Amino acid sequence: MDHRRSAWLGSLLLGAAACSGGAASPAPPASASPRLDAPHAVLPPRPEAVAEADALAVQASKASGDDAIRFTRRAAELRTRLWRLERREPDVLEALELYRGVEQHSGDLACLAQLDRAVLEGELRASPAETYAHAYRIKARAETPECRARAEAVLATLVAFRPLPNVLAEIDRQAGARDGGAADAGPSAAGSASVRVDAHGPVVVPALGASRPTGPVRITHVERYGGKDTARVVVFVTHPTLFEVGFIPAENVARGPRLYVDIEGAGYKGALEHKVGGLVERVRLGKRDKGTRVVLDLSAPVVRKVFYLPEPFRLVIDVATGSLPGTPEPAAGGPRAVRRVVLDPGHGGHDPGAVGPAGLREKDVTLDVAHRAAPILARELGVSTLLTRDSDDFIPLDERAARANAFQADLFVSIHCNASEDPSARGFMTFVLDDAKDALASSIAARENAASAAAAAELANAMSRVLEPSAVSRSVRLAEVLQKSTFASLATSYADEPDGGVKRAGFYVLAGARMPAVLFETSFISNPVGESRLNTGDYRQKLADAIVNAVRAYREGR
Repeated sequence: MDHRRSAWLGSLLLGAAACSGGAASPAPPASASPRLDAPHAVLPPRPEAVAEADALAVQASKASGDDAIRFTRRAAELRTRLWRLERREPDVLEALELYRGVEQHSGDLACLAQLDRAVLEGELRASPAETYAHAYRIKARAETPECRARAEAVLATLVAFRPLPNVLAEIDRQAGARDGGAADAGPSAAGSASVRVDAHGPVVVPALGASRPTGPVRITHVERYGGKDTARVVVFVTHPTLFEVGFIPAENVARGPRLYVDIEGAGYKGALEHKVGGLVERVRLGKRDKGTRVVLDLSAPVVRKVFYLPEPFRLVIDVATGSLPGTPEPAAGGPRAVRRVVLDPGHGGHDPGAVGPAGLREKDVTLDVAHRAAPILARELGVSTLLTRDSDDFIPLDERAARANAFQADLFVSIHCNASEDPSARGFMTFVLDDAKDALASSIAARENAASAAAAAELANAMSRVLEPSAVSRSVRLAEVLQKSTFASLATSYADEPDGGVKRAGFYVLAGARMPAVLFETSFISNPVGESRLNTGDYRQKLADAIVNAVRAYREGR
């Protein structure tokens, strides 16, 4: 066990409680030991602490109601502190059992005990991601503001270990089912989309048909990615639902324009205003007769693209100054302006990506390839390069294209390692966002999206109807030159590596990118030969060289 991580996670019991007003340690009944009035004071010697915890447990068995709960929680707290100090297994097992006893009751104290146990179990297993998922589940069913605030404090502290979106979507789906929704009406219930395009840009809305949710629809949280000239707001919703988009023009110098999205039938409990900065000054949420209105207060007029991602269901609101993207492809042989490039090393942090048979992790390979390519782009091509992650950090898929847009990138290359259940699968391939043409492309997109193949196909079908043909053609051209440059780079030493060609599929990470964007599957890490090659500096350098040569060729108009 990593005791440093374990000890850090244990501090949540203090830090998160402080963030929520100290709800973790309610005042004891008057008959409690005076020492318990200061639960975080110096711990007495072990014999005294054990005796006191046992005495509290006995008192709890004789009491009732909230008194019994408080005695039990204090006994659990003492056992927890002993375990953190001495790491004796009986202490932590006793603490967990005491917390389970509190959970048999109802009300706020029982909910808080669930959070205490979630943190302690995560600490015992050195698994912050597991703790995040447990706290997220508790928050979804919390009945009191105190417990919800405590859960939010835990989640805020563990945000770097947030599980993949499909894991949280399943928790939301189950919570919706318990609240009266249909358990089988999952986040991907929407099967097609309706598209509207006007002078402000496209709006893509799910065509629900018979799959309209029968239970409560809830907005769970709002993510914001601000920038000077572009911004993205992502609204997470428990079920697919319809929405309407509109603008309110600027009223005077003091109040700029506003974009709003009315989400049908959606409820919301949480902060009503979120500061952003830049193009989007703030995001506000308010109740409407038939749902919730999300308002973006803007600092300038914008064009917008509003669409949805199926699993978990969420609305993506992209805004930017200027005009809609759609620069025509230059004549054959004509140069292209490439001043800024974003390299996106796939996965990271608690998301390792695909793992090879010998344990090589996709997230490590992709970051190394990006680190090799970036300085060459700057040195040889004079291109400003941004990495969406520069270390082993988790960056949500929604945020990656948002960072590229904010950087005003001319090209976006997301770097990945392929994987397949067939260990013989090999080769390199490059994808663009468009309607999928084959089952293999859909399955690869599903893996990278951490969603189902149906969700990837749904996104691809919807986005293919709003993407400008010129934008698709530029992405296809970048993909083609990347395939050619990879083949040339590997030919001298790895000529047997198959060229998988250019493919089209619904990759979340490419959705909303305002520049030519591709996803580069370098090789199959699931293949023993592919993994062994990806584990060498020589192979990774050749992949980095291929990316640089592709940018050079694209810029020169080849």
